[in-house]
Amino acid sequence: MSDLNTVKKTIAGMAGQALDMWKLTHQAFMEHNLDLFPKILSEENKLNDLEKELTAQLVELGRASGSPKDKKQITIYADVVGDLELIGDYCKDILERVQIKIEEKLLFSEEAVKEYGELYDKTEEALKEVVFALDRDSPEAVKTVLRKEEQIDGLVDEYRRRHDQRLIDGICSPMACNMFLNMLDFTAAVYQHTNKIAKRLLELQ
Repeated sequence: MSDLNTVKKTIAGMAGQALDMWKLTHQAFMEHNLDLFPKILSEENKLNDLEKELTAQLVELGRASGSPKDKKQITIYADVVGDLELIGDYCKDILERVQIKIEEKLLFSEEAVKEYGELYDKTEEALKEVVFALDRDSPEAVKTVLRKEEQIDGLVDEYRRRHDQRLIDGICSPMACNMFLNMLDFTAAVYQHTNKIAKRLLELQ
């Protein structure tokens, strides 16, 4: 049976894989690159496999542990693993929209691409902080993620409002608008799961 420190290192590696998948998904969007899809989907399969493997190991550790403190840590890390797997799922959801965008030759306005890029960057920054905290086993390193939570929520609402106005003004098509709003919501969901991981890690202090 693996010990908790070994499992924590594997979780840190899983977080790094989620970050890599996030970056590749954005690259596929920016470059209209269908060739990246198989690699991204392969990464998503790896995350799914890791989630099953790590959850089983954590359950085993939890059953073997008699310490309430250890049980709490194990529960927290099980939640982290679940959120990392869900981040992979949302990357796959975004990728499906990117594929439709490419195949249907849908165009986003310059403003929409800029707005999405800003939200993507903020989400990547938060995910990097979580990866760093897990890699260094330093939960306190995620505090800046939590300070930006309200800002992200407001940003998504503002971007949705602006995009609705662009649709009314005839700047983008209804189908392109729908794809953009889907991607916006999925990106916000990735941020929320990253934020949830940060909250759980702070409970380890």
